Amino acid sequence: MTVLGCPQEYRAVIHWRGGARPFTSPGVSALTSVKWNRTLNDTGEAEISIAKGAAGARCCGLLGQVEPYAHELSLYRDTELVWQGPVTRVRENRDRFLIEARDMTEWLARTTNALVLRFVAATGATRRGPVQEIAETIIRLNMETGLLASEPDWAKMLNYIVRDDDPTEVSFEKDGTDNTSIWFVPILRIMDEELVPRGLEYTTVGRALILGRPRTTADPTQARLTLDHIAGDVEIIRDGLSAATLMWITNQTDQQISDTQFGASGVITSVYGRLDTLVRTQAEGLTAYDLWQLARASFVGRHPAPTALSVPDGSTLAPSAPVTMRQLVPGVRLDVAATGMCIGVSQPYRLSDVDVAWTESGESVGVSLIPIGDPLQGDPP
Repeated sequence: MTVLGCPQEYRAVIHWRGGARPFTSPGVSALTSVKWNRTLNDTGEAEISIAKGAAGARCCGLLGQVEPYAHELSLYRDTELVWQGPVTRVRENRDRFLIEARDMTEWLARTTNALVLRFVAATGATRRGPVQEIAETIIRLNMETGLLASEPDWAKMLNYIVRDDDPTEVSFEKDGTDNTSIWFVPILRIMDEELVPRGLEYTTVGRALILGRPRTTADPTQARLTLDHIAGDVEIIRDGLSAATLMWITNQTDQQISDTQFGASGVITSVYGRLDTLVRTQAEGLTAYDLWQLARASFVGRHPAPTALSVPDGSTLAPSAPVTMRQLVPGVRLDVAATGMCIGVSQPYRLSDVDVAWTESGESVGVSLIPIGDPLQGDPP
């Protein structure tokens, strides 16, 4: 059985943009601390601390030439690449040199869309389809031409996109009343505000950008954990504020209440009475069916009241946890049995965050888990 285990060492390598050509690497003895995380639908961050005295004059001179966005930080857990992304800031004091970086989604946050967002046709390069395909198309068409950059795919990320498509086909447009207007916003904002509500999930592992879908109880689990696999405290949260019996999605605004649409999905029971959650969307061209799809997807995990499990700061996965670092990808399913608690928990979860810290005294791996939903079923009203 594979387990998380304990690494012998961490290595940090500074690469030129693209992640293939090394620039410099502080010696293992000079690397005093490493922090990095993977997160769901957000940008992960990393930071390393280097002891200048142990690094030596030559390494110090090269570190002084590290340039944000011209260089990238790569982190290796023993020989496994676990994190990679552009350097965003360097800091130096008398004793230490610190390098901060963000994961590959940072390139999407720093790239403004120059594409007409009209994914409604049945065929063509910008056809309607799985939301993961739409996300990749927006990224690819903005990056591969290189019209506004030094070279096509200057971030060197198009070959590292991994898709797990949802079978549901969606339409998406954000093109103004003339159907030809460009929405000039960062690509990452398009993903966050328009595509995530339609069922997209994104994260990174190393250089790979993963465009996935919400896992359900129909998906296989990566591991089955118990409280014996967690070192330290845990927190179980039954969150009524996130619960709903009816999820409403509407494109109505306070200024425009006529000629609008809505969609609703839910389960009415006598336990909760009626708990409505209303979400407004500014997406254009949505039909009542589109809004019902959004409502149905947003309802997952809200009924019954979700019970989340968190491993607080200071508590970590034990080295004996039956899961490898390669499997700790935000969004995957992990089953947990937490016996001996007042709120008995034995259910599937989705991994939302992985927070790792390493020093000379060892490694700590924290995780956060959110309830997983059942597969979407049913027909529109």
